[in-house]
Amino acid sequence: MLWLRNIALTTAAFGGSWGGAIWFWRETNRMPATSELVLYLLVLPVLLLSSWWLARKAWARVTAPATPAAPDAAAGTGAQAADANAHAPLPPGLTIAASAVRAPHGSSVAELRAALAANQARPSLDRELYDDDGYPILSARMPDAGDAALREELDLWRRARQLDDPRFDLAQWRALAAASAVTAELAAQATMHADLSAWEEQQQARQQGRLAPNAVVAPAPPPLHLLPLWAEDFKPQQRELAAQWLRHVAIEAGWPQALLAPVAQTVGATPADSEAGAVLAALLQQCGDAARPCLALLVAAGSHLSDAAISRLSNQNALYTASSPQGRIPGEGAAGVLLADASTATALGVEGAVLQALHQGRRHASADEVRRDTDSCLTDAVHHALQAAQVNGDAIALVAADTGHRTSRVTELMHVVTAAAPQLDPGADVISVGASCGSCGAVTWLTALAVAGAEAQERAAPVLCISNEDPYRRYAALLRPAHAA
Repeated sequence: MLWLRNIALTTAAFGGSWGGAIWFWRETNRMPATSELVLYLLVLPVLLLSSWWLARKAWARVTAPATPAAPDAAAGTGAQAADANAHAPLPPGLTIAASAVRAPHGSSVAELRAALAANQARPSLDRELYDDDGYPILSARMPDAGDAALREELDLWRRARQLDDPRFDLAQWRALAAASAVTAELAAQATMHADLSAWEEQQQARQQGRLAPNAVVAPAPPPLHLLPLWAEDFKPQQRELAAQWLRHVAIEAGWPQALLAPVAQTVGATPADSEAGAVLAALLQQCGDAARPCLALLVAAGSHLSDAAISRLSNQNALYTASSPQGRIPGEGAAGVLLADASTATALGVEGAVLQALHQGRRHASADEVRRDTDSCLTDAVHHALQAAQVNGDAIALVAADTGHRTSRVTELMHVVTAAAPQLDPGADVISVGASCGSCGAVTWLTALAVAGAEAQERAAPVLCISNEDPYRRYAALLRPAHAA
């Protein structure tokens, strides 16, 4: 805007000179000579402008020596800081060695991605559940949960161990069946560890007394931490029995019982702890310790597709209906990720996406109640994740989120994407898993993470994974392809 200031100064100089001269000639009632016209109407305003320009230059010269080196020093410091940040080593990341899902629109990550890409993953009218007015609800239901076969198998296992009947309802049986399938798939992937076969052979030889006294001890794979996350409707006794069952499933899939880490007492023990983002953040923080190699199987499961679950949502005015379009569309399923540090991932023989950074935030007010949303905690979380991973927003290739259909969540997501990565096409480069697979708590968030990991590997570019379905909690994760981490 420098040219506007110059025009204003020129106008003031000429206007003042001309106005003053005309006023003087009128007051003295005399006709000015030609020399006076030139002097007052041309020379005087030019002299005023020249004097102002010379005075400004003189003032700049007087003040410049006071801080001559400051700009250069600041520029040098800023350049050094930027260069140091660009070349600073990244903190260790968590490799997603394998992922598995059981979702309404796919029994694998590949199937779900294909359905999402073809725009075929949508909730539909439920054939079994109805709202208070007698109309079918809109839901995202798995074609076959497999809970019928599970009930008989789990009942035999429970009786053999003399465990109490957990009294699961229909939705909990469906969730547990999906979790069992995901756990078996990922535990089988964990058995691909390069040290496992030799370690098992040596353990068997020791038990049979065939091991030579001077035999070199075979290195053992790190213990597998099985971390289940259950929906809030699971009671403590049900959580405990379900966790024991999943450990049995992992052993049946081939993972040695001796290499199963003790049951974590602080993960998944209460609904407040059953947050995939919080567990991932804790694992990411620990994976930098070389003395504690990381191998964890994180699985979340839940289902809202039972009469009891629908009644709970309806009583809370949280169910999507024609009269309540901002309610939740119930979903179900399970999702899991097998996480490892870099060396363990190499031993597993995989090259998965790397969870490089994860930041969380908490809103000041519930997203379900605010009318005009000005909370910036999700924007801040995304900014911190990008900064920690040393990634610019223009390098992001895709955003995967657990965002559902509700206006507040969609608006918040689009605002963040536009600010952080404006080059993305909202229709093609933003995947909202919740809008396709319904609302299912930690399951939706982990499903989005599994999709983000697969997309990062295929696109060979960083991918953002965002969680904003919860009324308060917000998470932003940055995933890199393995070769770029």
